[in-house]
Amino acid sequence: MSDVKLSKPEAELTSPEPSAVPSFSPSDPVDPGTFDLASYGAALPRPEALSAEQFLPVLTPAHFTELLDDLRGELQLVPDEAARSALTSRARILRLNVEQYRINFETARVTVNRVLAETGVGVRGSWARQQDHLNFMNAASGDVEREYLRATEEIERARQQRFEALTSSGVPVDVDSAEAFYQEQALAELAREGHALRPPEGRSGSKKVFNAFAVFSKFFVGIISGVSINLLFNPESRLYMTIIALTAGIMFSVLLLWLVDELAYRAKLAARTPGMARPGAYIGGILAVTALYLGVEGYLNWDGILRVTQQIAANAAQQGQLTDLNALPDTPTEPQHWSLLVFTLALVSMAAGAAFIQGRERARALLERERLAARVAELKADGRFAAVARAADHVGYLETARDRLAPPRDVTSPDHARLNERVLNHWEQEREGQIQSVAAELVREARAVQDALEAFAQDLTGARHPQERRRFGFL
Repeated sequence: MSDVKLSKPEAELTSPEPSAVPSFSPSDPVDPGTFDLASYGAALPRPEALSAEQFLPVLTPAHFTELLDDLRGELQLVPDEAARSALTSRARILRLNVEQYRINFETARVTVNRVLAETGVGVRGSWARQQDHLNFMNAASGDVEREYLRATEEIERARQQRFEALTSSGVPVDVDSAEAFYQEQALAELAREGHALRPPEGRSGSKKVFNAFAVFSKFFVGIISGVSINLLFNPESRLYMTIIALTAGIMFSVLLLWLVDELAYRAKLAARTPGMARPGAYIGGILAVTALYLGVEGYLNWDGILRVTQQIAANAAQQGQLTDLNALPDTPTEPQHWSLLVFTLALVSMAAGAAFIQGRERARALLERERLAARVAELKADGRFAAVARAADHVGYLETARDRLAPPRDVTSPDHARLNERVLNHWEQEREGQIQSVAAELVREARAVQDALEAFAQDLTGARHPQERRRFGFL
């Protein structure tokens, strides 16, 4: 904000009362716990008194009058009567010019004072609003700082109480909430009873690898099934039939293995959840789905192997690679690829077993979470650890309350402060514009009077000391 200057009445109106300004001296004893408003003084500069002469950069009429009087006193020293008479007439005219300049100077001074008085109202109002705004902001900032320091002290005391309460209860001191405290306490009691809960699967690297293998196995055996279906139903190897066969094989494998996973999950929960069937029914469903899966995969792979073997033999016979077909024995010519069939079934069995284990592990994790939640509910209902839980949660509550502390800038309206500044700038520009127009006209007139006086002084000097005209030597 630009520095604002006010006239003497304006400065008297805007100057604060002595009782409103807090006094502060370094020699006074200062209590560290008290708040001193003087340290939050307003950042606005103090206005100075304004006068019309500050905006009129010209000589006063008295200077021109004094100069003209001195020049008129030298007229009697002019020896030539005609020159003295002419200079006397010019001196009288200059006297009128100086008098006119005095009248214009007084008029300009009155006009500038009027402009200062008119614009001073807006300046004083905008200045007072800005000052009130800054005073309120400073007071609000001081209040917030005191509240923040007080909240910080309360948080430190609450942390000390939480540390003592957690160490007395035997739980880790890094617990920062009541829910986490009850979780740790329930885990400790279950461990003392011999029912320790295993960590979640996400914290174990072996579990991650196993889950990745189980997911991969579903799609891998599905691709094997799709290849077998393609060999069985697509002897001409058409592209769209190949895509359909692969898609069917993957869907068949993934859906059946998902069914194994879900049945294992329900079989684990059946004993603990009312309204479900007996666990034996789910186990029977798992065995039936696995047998169906193994049977279909065995048939598809065996039939596909036979078809491939026969196709290879026919291609070799057409190329003449079999020299004597009559010399072959009467035993079946199809080789028995039992090893490939057994390997394929083993892969399918492993995939089904992985799905079964996944379902059981998912059910176990759910049961452990329910058991932990039940123990936490018992501890909350018991009320033995209510004080410790309150101490654990009190720190977080105080930190949240401290984060909400902020200067009420929405109450002080920064937009209103900017509007006040724009109004103040408007009045200042209005004052400068009007004063500059008046001062520029007066400067031109003062310059004209000064030039006329300088010319009169030069002519007067020339008349007092006329230069003798040079004559030729023979005259």
